[in-house]
Amino acid sequence: MVSANEFRTVLARFPSGVTLVTARGDRGGARGLTVSAFCSVSLDPPLVLACVARSARTLTTIHEAGRFGISLLGEQHRALASLFATKGTDKFNGEWTVLVPHGSPVLPDALFAMECAVHRTFPVGDHEVVIGAVEMVRIGEGVPLVYHDRTMRLLADSHPGGTLVPVDTAAARSYEERG
Repeated sequence: MVSANEFRTVLARFPSGVTLVTARGDRGGARGLTVSAFCSVSLDPPLVLACVARSARTLTTIHEAGRFGISLLGEQHRALASLFATKGTDKFNGEWTVLVPHGSPVLPDALFAMECAVHRTFPVGDHEVVIGAVEMVRIGEGVPLVYHDRTMRLLADSHPGGTLVPVDTAAARSYEERG
């Protein structure tokens, strides 16, 4: 059996985007947390999932609201990512969020923001998988923040000189290298 420490160490090697999962309920107000376990599930219909600790107060708010927001964080959001990774009570301070059509708070300058209706949830271990039906998206710009080896980094850090390679150039180069 793999120990919890070994498992954490191995998973720390897997780079992932850094997102905020947020919800606004009638009783508890706005809640949110930093999540690296986020991915797409389906294109038709558009579904995404986020894994949220069952001990997180945000999960209760997601259930109450029946919806949630996702904001992909960029280089300018390091402090927010750290703040939302804590158990502080008021992480919003009413300063930075915008409410999307059905009231989920999202980050106005996020690399992308989306609002989702809860499609399905199910418990898995100490987390709950929350699958959301994507109802609204907004696309921003910037360099994504990535969580790797227990550190928040910029995606640009992995390229020589800290520059990003445009997707089409990288794809063309990889095809050329394969012959």
